[in-house]
Amino acid sequence: MPIRIGLHEHIQLWDAAVVKVVDIRHTIMSYGERLRSYRFPASVFLYALRGSARIRLDGSEHAVHRCYVLHGGKGAFLDIWPGEAGFEYYLIYYKAAVPLPCRPEVLRLMKQYDPFRLQYGFAPLHPASLFAHVDRMLTIWRNCGALDRFQVKALFYQWVCKLLRELDELRIDASQPKLAAQVIRYMEEHYSENMTRELIAHMFHYSVPYVSKRFKQETGSSLIDYLIRIRMENAIQALTHTDATMQQVAAGVGYDDAFYFAKLFKKYTGMTPKQFKQRAGERRTGADRPENWRGLSVVPSQLHLYIDKDSDNHYQYKKEGEWLMHRNGSSLGVALLLIFTLLLSACSGTSNPNPASTGQPSVAEESVQPSAPGHPAASAAAETITYTAANGEVQLPKHPQRVVVLANQYVGDFLALGIPLAGIAENPLNNPFFQGKLDGVENLGDGSSIEKILAIQPDLIIVYDGAANLADLQKVAPTVAVKYGAKGFKDQLIEFGKMTDTESKAREWIAQWEQKIAAYKPKVEAAVAGKTVSILNPYAKGLYVWGSGFGRGGEIIYGEFQLKAPASVQQDVIDSGTGFATISLEKLPEFAGDYIFTSPWLGDQADPAAVYDSVVWKSLPAVKNNHVFHMDAASTSFNDPISLDAELEYVVEMLTKP
Repeated sequence: MPIRIGLHEHIQLWDAAVVKVVDIRHTIMSYGERLRSYRFPASVFLYALRGSARIRLDGSEHAVHRCYVLHGGKGAFLDIWPGEAGFEYYLIYYKAAVPLPCRPEVLRLMKQYDPFRLQYGFAPLHPASLFAHVDRMLTIWRNCGALDRFQVKALFYQWVCKLLRELDELRIDASQPKLAAQVIRYMEEHYSENMTRELIAHMFHYSVPYVSKRFKQETGSSLIDYLIRIRMENAIQALTHTDATMQQVAAGVGYDDAFYFAKLFKKYTGMTPKQFKQRAGERRTGADRPENWRGLSVVPSQLHLYIDKDSDNHYQYKKEGEWLMHRNGSSLGVALLLIFTLLLSACSGTSNPNPASTGQPSVAEESVQPSAPGHPAASAAAETITYTAANGEVQLPKHPQRVVVLANQYVGDFLALGIPLAGIAENPLNNPFFQGKLDGVENLGDGSSIEKILAIQPDLIIVYDGAANLADLQKVAPTVAVKYGAKGFKDQLIEFGKMTDTESKAREWIAQWEQKIAAYKPKVEAAVAGKTVSILNPYAKGLYVWGSGFGRGGEIIYGEFQLKAPASVQQDVIDSGTGFATISLEKLPEFAGDYIFTSPWLGDQADPAAVYDSVVWKSLPAVKNNHVFHMDAASTSFNDPISLDAELEYVVEMLTKP
């Protein structure tokens, strides 16, 4: 239950504790990305800077907007779904403990409250002061000196002091973390691995008796019994919805011994795996009865040996700031029924029984076999390949004819390769470089509507790794999850070529691109003559500074032409490996080059005039020398072949003009 810890008690415990700041991180997430099941290695403060997100911390949901503060203890699991404007935040990692010996009163309070493990979230009354502290902490932290770390520690205490006052003023309730909830989450993510009570206790830094006792108190079940329950439920799903053998299912849920698995399964269900599979098969043969259609999985494209609770409830972020829950209910059932009647004749074939761990995408093998049941590709093309994506092995049609691309950044890749697109998310439609190339392609909005996607009958879906509706998409058609930025734009294009049997087209584009670069580079180098170049996005309270890897001309300016960046950009953006940084207006002269490519930020707090009309901006040498080049804000965030071709011409024209 939520508890109230008074300011006096909180201060007592913080004052008695030995505290060490472990790390400070600054992250920007784009819409469509997802941070999933990140386990805190230490206690953490999360401070939301810009944008919005749905955040889940050990099962507790938070609708987070800018300046929101969230605290979680070591071992807590964090999930983040950014809103349409993206999400920018800081993480402050720290360790705290009360050393012994200490006063009995402090020990009693620590046992009762332990503020370093409490979970709470709130919108502070005085966010500006909190932001100033965390921004300064990050800046000093990056210097890495011993005195710098000591100064960060002093600032951290001030940060905590301000938070304690906010907590007391707002009368925020905090909650003790449920150890059982954390353990269950870990089991659900890792049940297919070898797991013992000792391993679980070690993962959560407790003794075996303590974990076992707490888990029993909170769930009424032992650790092992609960683990068996998770494994058996997943085995039931596999036996019901796939053609996997008993040995494959046993291995997939963590049992090397199939006979031992069969014994446990019979104890749990009253039937052997074989009997259960036969019974499930009999139920499936009655699918022509309307009362059975609604429960059918239209596309069991591969064996999912995991629990994904996101398939129960889906959230969609609205601009008005509300989180609306969309449940899998009657509307989806009706859509499934309608699509099922269209696809019933195609419902034969085998599904892929071998799930794979995540890794770098690559084509593993090529085969000729029927597509997954229910996919339109079953009638369009029998040839398939086995492709290893971020979400595991997927059976794909070798020549897809109706592709849905929900990963916005990659629409241009498929256009460049000549792959037929059936539907895309809305954002790429605003890219002027795609004008006339997307006629007849279905606008799928934010890509969250499974009904819309079902209706256009895709034979391949492309999404970002961690997409919230990934589990549902995989039931519609073969779905490839791509880790954004894991590969450079050339390697990613080749990967899509391998995936769709158009690798030769990909390599042809790259060859033509490199010829253009070779022709332009000497002219650009001569015109720039060793001067520095910056890429800046102003917003209401500062600027984004970009390197290579995030579009906006970075791949061309710093990647292909290897032009010189200002020292601060080189250090904080390029050499740091982040590829971007946020700076205040006061720091602009340090990051501004002799030449500046700029476009206004289109996300949250978009007020570029606050920068462009400022005295600081107007006093820059680049502005005075007319060396500022404005780029189209709707297109320059893309770094696909079509967008890059257009950006290249503009960059060369601006840098070489008299």
